[in-house]
Amino acid sequence: MIKAGKRRILFVPLDWGLGHATRLVPLIEEAVRCGDEVWIGGNGRSGAWLKARFPDLTYEVAPEWTLRHRKHLAWDFLGNLASFRRGLGADRRWANQTAERLGLTHLVSDHRYGLKVDAGKDGVVSVLVLHQAVPALPGLWRWPRWMEAASWLLWPLFRRRMRDFDEVWIPDHAEKARALAPALSHFGGLRNLGLPVRYLGWQSRWSGFGEGGDRLTEANGEALLVVLSGPEPARSLWEANLLQQWQDWAKQEDVDGPAALWLVRGLPDSAAPFTSAAPLTPPRIPTFGYWNSPDDATLATLMAGAGLIISRPGYSSLMDYAVWNQSQDRPALHICLVPAGGHSEQAYLAHKLDREGQAQRQSESSLNLRDAWARRKQTKFTYGIPRP
Repeated sequence: MIKAGKRRILFVPLDWGLGHATRLVPLIEEAVRCGDEVWIGGNGRSGAWLKARFPDLTYEVAPEWTLRHRKHLAWDFLGNLASFRRGLGADRRWANQTAERLGLTHLVSDHRYGLKVDAGKDGVVSVLVLHQAVPALPGLWRWPRWMEAASWLLWPLFRRRMRDFDEVWIPDHAEKARALAPALSHFGGLRNLGLPVRYLGWQSRWSGFGEGGDRLTEANGEALLVVLSGPEPARSLWEANLLQQWQDWAKQEDVDGPAALWLVRGLPDSAAPFTSAAPLTPPRIPTFGYWNSPDDATLATLMAGAGLIISRPGYSSLMDYAVWNQSQDRPALHICLVPAGGHSEQAYLAHKLDREGQAQRQSESSLNLRDAWARRKQTKFTYGIPRP
């Protein structure tokens, strides 16, 4: 990573859910501890989250271009291809102008392929943070070896984009057998990329959490926690589907239901009140709570009290769970993973963890909250827990 010393560093995540921002937290904190001069940048919800997380750092507004994801990522991407190409150019121009204005020595881009400074320009080091060398191809996520083999067809395109940078950082274990996403983060082409590739290990907002002695007390684990994430309008559509299920559940007597229903909405830029057209408290579930974007301490309390966590299998979310296991003296988490429609990377990760017995896997269209709760103890997410 960046060596200690006086550096002038700007960190900028992709605005695609919040994960690209949350996994930059330990890198930003390390740079601040090293005495570097640090800026943060971004746009949309990920930028808003990063700005709130580091209120004392100067925030730079990056070009705003966001891929809208409705139901099938592959088709959504093709429909936004022109916008994607324009975004690459806008990021490149902004990066050069901003590096010159701030006198940067390093520019760290999380998954923004256009956000780099032109080669040889004032010695600025451009770093690309990513967890997948080539996107997971649709339809092949059930067969990782075939998926990796087919990825070689796309590799020349992504290799060319990566070679525009000076270094590539991958937030996964260097040991393939311990990696969260080996078919993505250890793609064979990376060995001959022609520039430094560094495996950082898992990066999460929970890195170092509790080191000051403020470990959480053991909770009873009787709450159902749903963590929403991802781009719009898919996030809102999923939220509406879940609320309808909760409302249907409220009409039933269920002696085995959770003690509470908790909803983390993933809306850091929203102060809008939560509204619902129907009661959200089933007779046997007395408590309902929601948070647009809880701070770390609040989210930690919610996770500690959760008997089941339902979330997308986004890579950064899985790193959060793994690092959580490293930093908390408590039993393994029980998780139900629900991939976004047409999102091959999430489908691959959910399928992999389901086969390993690490998590439940349900599709968004057939997700049944009551069934997921009943089966919560059939799996345990043990990544990050020290091996005996």
